[in-house]
Amino acid sequence: MKSKDRIIIQKVIRYIEDIEQYIAGLEAKDFLDDKKTITACAFTVSQIGEIVKEITSDTMKQYNLIPWNSIKGMRNRIVHDYENVDLSVLWGTIKQSLPELKEQLKDILLKEKEVLF
Repeated sequence: MKSKDRIIIQKVIRYIEDIEQYIAGLEAKDFLDDKKTITACAFTVSQIGEIVKEITSDTMKQYNLIPWNSIKGMRNRIVHDYENVDLSVLWGTIKQSLPELKEQLKDILLKEKEVLF
């Protein structure tokens, strides 16, 4: 894996951790009633999708269990149709998909670290 891809993956993990902080202690109803948190989370999810576009095709092919296209698609939906983003889908992404993605990405970094040594 190129070092650029490793850096991007580390950034994605940090973005996910930011979102985890934004929603700490919130239930779905609290989230849906908090425009600032919705905006912060939507922006951060869109940032994840934006930087994922820079990952090389080799890395995407090697780690094809990561839903790279879905990540980029979510970014496109938020950026190009923000007013119509289904907030329950955003909440589901934040609560279910992002923690799974974070663990998958951490596993990739560990695997790649082992390859180096």
